[in-house]
Amino acid sequence: MKIKDWWAKLKSKPVKDVIKHKHRFVVMDTDTFKEKFSFQLSGTNLFVTVGISIIVLVLITTVLIAFTPMREWIPGYTNTQMVEQSYANARQIDSLEAQLEQQEWMIGTLQAVLRGETPGGEFDTLIQDSTATLSQLSKIYRHSAEDSLLRAEVEREDSRYQVKGFSGGTPSAASENATAVSHLFFAPLKGKIERPFERGKEHMGIDIAATPGQTVYAAYNGTVISDNFTADAGYVIAIQHPGNVVSIYRDNGVVLKHRGDVVRAGEPIAYVTTPDKSDLSPHLHFELWVNGLPVNPEEYISF
Repeated sequence: MKIKDWWAKLKSKPVKDVIKHKHRFVVMDTDTFKEKFSFQLSGTNLFVTVGISIIVLVLITTVLIAFTPMREWIPGYTNTQMVEQSYANARQIDSLEAQLEQQEWMIGTLQAVLRGETPGGEFDTLIQDSTATLSQLSKIYRHSAEDSLLRAEVEREDSRYQVKGFSGGTPSAASENATAVSHLFFAPLKGKIERPFERGKEHMGIDIAATPGQTVYAAYNGTVISDNFTADAGYVIAIQHPGNVVSIYRDNGVVLKHRGDVVRAGEPIAYVTTPDKSDLSPHLHFELWVNGLPVNPEEYISF
């Protein structure tokens, strides 16, 4: 029976008979008519087989689309590598923009320092001129009432014994020029003074005994104007303060601040290192310059 005749006969039967009726499909050798393969199939078996095949194909397609890169072949799906690259580019652009803003701010700060103006920033209210007082500092740092009373009492006691403008009993031109400075300096390092300020011997600062790795702090609010390295003094940091005051920190091993950075009084700026010269012990060389002249730091700071 030909397939066309079989299909016409199948169509003429009722649906229930088609579903229940069984058929046998045989594969035979045309030369020997030997049966190679045969199976029986009814309408119910055919429906179940086709249904299961469709479900399996749908599941396989879903798994391939959801968990394999093959989904990128389907129009409308985004390439994963392209998305990751886009995120990386966005992060890099944000980083470059932030770095550009920082560089622009640094250039503006350096220009202000070179013009002799006060750099902008969160401390404008404090360093707008050279007349920063204890009342201004208390407003900025919000000391408690007990702390303010204690500070006032300590300052009164210090003022009874402090004599400004003299070094070794002889008034110096630099000290006389610096008597108007009213900053409340922060000790860059607490320790014993190994070598004092000696103008005659061209020792324009003091050497403070320290231990390797000890932290160095900014003496007052200002802007870093130099962070160079020298063979004989290690890293040297210079900070410009209001009122034409400059503090210099030598013999540092590691610097934490760089040129253009704005620092606050008492903020870490470097670490002390061991000198290259075997006859020297670890120390910090600290200088204080007012109106272009060196002054004795011990007249303004308690070490």
